[in-house]
This record gives sequence, C-alpha cells and structure tokens, in this order.
Amino acid sequence: MKLFSNSLFVRKAMRMILMIPAVFIVCLLIIGSMLLAYSPGKPQPFLDENGNPLAGSISEKIHVSINGVDQGMFIKSKDINNPVLLFVHGGPGMPEYWLTQRYPTGLEDIFTVVWWEQRGAGLSYSADIPPETMTAEQFVADTIEVTKYLRQRFGKEKIYLMAHSWGSYIGIQAAAREPDLYYAYIGMGQISHQIQSEQLAYQ
Repeated sequence: MKLFSNSLFVRKAMRMILMIPAVFIVCLLIIGSMLLAYSPGKPQPFLDENGNPLAGSISEKIHVSINGVDQGMFIKSKDINNPVLLFVHGGPGMPEYWLTQRYPTGLEDIFTVVWWEQRGAGLSYSADIPPETMTAEQFVADTIEVTKYLRQRFGKEKIYLMAHSWGSYIGIQAAAREPDLYYAYIGMGQISHQIQSEQLAYQ
C-alpha cells in the first residue's frame, strides 16, 4: 500500500513539474499578445482636428539596405514637402527616437525628420553584422549613404544634418567629406578633441 502511495505521489509530482513550463509559456504568449496589441510597432500618425491622418504627413518605420546592411529608421513630418533633416544619434549604440515620445522636439513641424538607427543599434541590430565593419570609418560611409538615399527618395538636392555626441564625430566627418550634400550641419554635444576632453574631465 505504501509503495502504491509513493508511485501515485511521484506521478502527481511529475505532472506538476511538466505543467510549470507549459503555464510559463502560456503566460508569455498572453503577455506578448497584449504588448503587441498595445504597441504594434508602428509610429503614431499625425492627426487633423477630426482625428484623421493629417494630409501630406508622414509617420513611418522602415528598413533600407545601407552599404550591405539592413538598417532601420523612423521618418516623421507633418508635411512631406518640408526640408529633410537626418539625425545621427550618440552612443555609440544609443538611438534617441524613443526619447521624443516623452519629450517631443517639435522638429516634425518644420522638417521631415529621419531618426536613423546606426548599424548594430536599435532597429539596425543584427548578430550577422561583421564585427570588422563596426568602425568609425564605416559609420561615416553609412551616414553619407543614408543621406544619398534620402535625397533620392524625397527629391531633395541637399538635406540638413544634425548629430549628437558620438554621432557628432561621424556627422561632422560626413559633412566635411561631402559638403555638397548638406545645407547645414548642426552639432549637439559636439566632439572636437576627445582625448583632450577626457584629460580635462579627469583633471
């Protein structure tokens, strides 16, 4: 009788052990479905006073092949005919579009703003990116290539280039190499002489 009870206990225990992963997976699926319903991964459109998408506006998330790597960007504007502004984020590897959801910039009122996420970061992350391409030189080349894509897509002779922190290093290099592509370069937290900056900060 004792042996029978023990084997019954073991069977129940095994059932419980097998149920735990199944319940965990079901919970993950439910949470994932809720997150997907709440945030389908599309940027919110600009709306008119009637709650309809604003005519002539753009609000999209896209991927484009840039120098052989699939790279993502958010494009936002209340008027697609506005001048194009390419924003080069800092880090390395810290896209900044997400900050605009809580702290709106207002740039979309006067520009078609492109929040490009650099290779290896955010929308542009992939474990398949060759590590040897993760160089400052490559990021400068990518910036120029993204610029050329935007000029062609929006039919602009030139665009504006804004860059922040680490992005300001590659942004200013791109502007210096291809000045004819840009109306102006705007640096935020501009890097100029990083070694001296670190030495001064240390002192």
